Amino acid sequence: MSFNLSLVSFFVLIIAYFIVVEIFTVLFRLTGLREDKARFQAVSCMTNSGFTTRESELILNSAARRNLARVMMLFGYLFAVSGVSLLVNLFFRSSGDQINWMTILYSLIFLVVILVITRSKWIVRKFDELVERLAKNKKKGTFCNNVRVLEMFHDKLIAEVFVTCIPPEIKGKTLLEMNFRHTYKLNILLIKRGNTIMDHVIASDQIKQGDRVLIYGSKSNIMDLFKDSIE
Repeated sequence: MSFNLSLVSFFVLIIAYFIVVEIFTVLFRLTGLREDKARFQAVSCMTNSGFTTRESELILNSAARRNLARVMMLFGYLFAVSGVSLLVNLFFRSSGDQINWMTILYSLIFLVVILVITRSKWIVRKFDELVERLAKNKKKGTFCNNVRVLEMFHDKLIAEVFVTCIPPEIKGKTLLEMNFRHTYKLNILLIKRGNTIMDHVIASDQIKQGDRVLIYGSKSNIMDLFKDSIE
C-alpha cells in the first residue's frame, strides 16, 4: 500500500471510530443509561479500558448491554489492529514513496471538516435521532426492560427491573390510578431514581423511564408486564 493511500485510510479509520462510538452511545442510552455514562461505556469498550467495578456493573446487570459491549470490544480490537498496521505502513513508506502533498492537504482538510461536523450539536442530535429510530425499528425486545432475579420463594420472587421502556398500560399513571397491586398482582418494594431511593412507595408514585424497581410477585406476572425474559 502506498504512503498516500495509507494516509487516506488512516484518516478514514479515525472518522469511522468517531461514528461507531456515537452509534453505540445511542444504543447504550436506549438500554437506560444516562448520556454521560453511555458515552463513557462506549469509549471504554472501544479502548478495552476505563472500567471500574461500579461502572462495569452497569454492563453486567443487563443482557442487552453485555451484547453491545461484546460487539464494541470486537470493533475495538479491529480498530486497534488496523490503526497499528496503517501507522507501521506509513512509517516504512514515508522514506520510500514519493509523497503527494496535495493528498495530505486534502486529507487534513477533510478530517478537520468531519471534526467540526461532529462538534455541531444540531448535526449530532439529528444523527442520534436517526440511529435511535433505526434501533427501535429492530425486532421488539432487543432493548426491552432487563429483569434480574434477586431471591426466589417457591413460585414467587424478588426481582430488580431496569426500566428502559415504559409499558403503555402504566405510562404516566400513578399506582393508585392503575390499582397496581390488584391489577398486576405485584408489590413494589422500592424505586431507585437516579441518586434518590424511594423506599416508602406510596399510591401517588409513578414508574418512570430509567427507574430501577425492586418488585415482588410471580415470574409470569413480572414478565407479562415488563416484557422481558428473566435471567
